[in-house]
Amino acid sequence: MQSNRLRYLREKEALTQTNVANALHIGQSTYNRYERGIREPDHETLKKIADYFHVSLDFLLKHDRPYTRKETDVDLAAFLLDGSYKIFSKTPTQKDRRKLVNILNALFSEENDGKKHS
Repeated sequence: MQSNRLRYLREKEALTQTNVANALHIGQSTYNRYERGIREPDHETLKKIADYFHVSLDFLLKHDRPYTRKETDVDLAAFLLDGSYKIFSKTPTQKDRRKLVNILNALFSEENDGKKHS
């Protein structure tokens, strides 16, 4: 697991380690060890963390560094499907994320190449 992602997610929501630990029903020192990469959460706790922060297990387990990539390297469709963002303070559902990608596909499809976009 990428421990730096735990800290990123917690700080993004302006939460303390104690806030997160209490929500997950674990000790603050245990959560602190997860965040520092000293200890790995078990599978069930990992699922609880993903649910709590509204992110996928894949997001927590990836070994790339999405926060340091150049903007030009971002795959917008993959980002939209990942769901680690909010729109108007709400995390979009998987169905809504797919709709967003479908809209982009329609906008940039070959069928529209000859049409003028406004």
